[in-house]
Amino acid sequence: MDTNNLNSLASESDSESGGSTSQPTNSLRDNPNKRKVSTDQESPRKSRRSVRKPTEEAAEAKGTKRKATETETPSKRQRDGNTDADSSNSIGESNKVSVNVTEAGDDFEDKYLQLDKLGEGGFGSVYAGKRKTDNLPVAIKHVPKADVESRPMVLNRRIRMVPMEVFLMLKAAGGPESVGTSAAVSLLDWYEREQEVLLVMERPLPCVDLLEYLQDNDGPLEEDVAKNIMRQLVEAAREMHSKGVFHRDLKSENILIETSSDGPRVRIIDFGCGCVVRRRPYRSFSGTSAYAPPEFYMDGTYEAGPTTVWQLGALLYEMLDGFKQFFTRKFLRKGIKISGRLSHDCQDFLKMCLVVIPEERTTLDQIHLHPWFT
Repeated sequence: MDTNNLNSLASESDSESGGSTSQPTNSLRDNPNKRKVSTDQESPRKSRRSVRKPTEEAAEAKGTKRKATETETPSKRQRDGNTDADSSNSIGESNKVSVNVTEAGDDFEDKYLQLDKLGEGGFGSVYAGKRKTDNLPVAIKHVPKADVESRPMVLNRRIRMVPMEVFLMLKAAGGPESVGTSAAVSLLDWYEREQEVLLVMERPLPCVDLLEYLQDNDGPLEEDVAKNIMRQLVEAAREMHSKGVFHRDLKSENILIETSSDGPRVRIIDFGCGCVVRRRPYRSFSGTSAYAPPEFYMDGTYEAGPTTVWQLGALLYEMLDGFKQFFTRKFLRKGIKISGRLSHDCQDFLKMCLVVIPEERTTLDQIHLHPWFT
């Protein structure tokens, strides 16, 4: 592949789209063929995205009618679309990416063999596949062009519109040369066709998503196992944020657990709801409403760091409970029961992540140093 600089033109300031009881206190290629897409290796349980305004969400927090119930399964936990996407084309130095990029036309069929469907969601389908040259397992995501948000970037010394998800994956995990080196799965290739975008990603094997991992365990995880997974999630989140990537949809379906003999290894998938980390608050939520931070329901705004910490707390709660799905709205009304069987440090870690007031919530750097991990 040819080495080129891939530089984002989206600046930080305008890049959005891209017990006890705890009380609620590329290949960038142009080809006139197309088809449909979904989220990275997403399972059939993957929820669809819908565009909803913050005022509507705030009304739901007060108990007004909404589409999903608090007893809904993960497959029904809707991912909300972004309604205030920015369109600035100014260059942001913090968003530059260097990656090997080849513009050689659409050679997808020559390079990859598409196999069975892995899942389908509101934004298309994901298929298993393999690279023909070495049988490397891949996941192939088909995203309808209408659902693709693009950003202007410098590609091969020219300004090109590149899918936001492509940009975020390259920032988070790098290109083909980085396969398996980060928690975020790597992007191998991408193809822009007339009606869809194809994303070809590494497909770790053997693995299951965290939801299936919990179901296979038939109950709550042992605290040490949950600690191992959470430690990796915190490290992954800190790494992504340091690279300017805000995943925004961390949930059990978007976390793969590699089940090798060396113990569970965390991998992060589906950057379709993600955006660039910025200083000013976001005003629309793109992700799964069950995991939206309380400040979005109460004030209509949220920030990257506190939101990620909240979602990590929700994930830990699900791992330690085993079967109950976490719902922010339910938490705001009733709080949650934290099992007394957990160690004091574990309970403290969970409570610190689930503080309602974002300014009082712990940070990623603080929980990284929490005594529970020592």
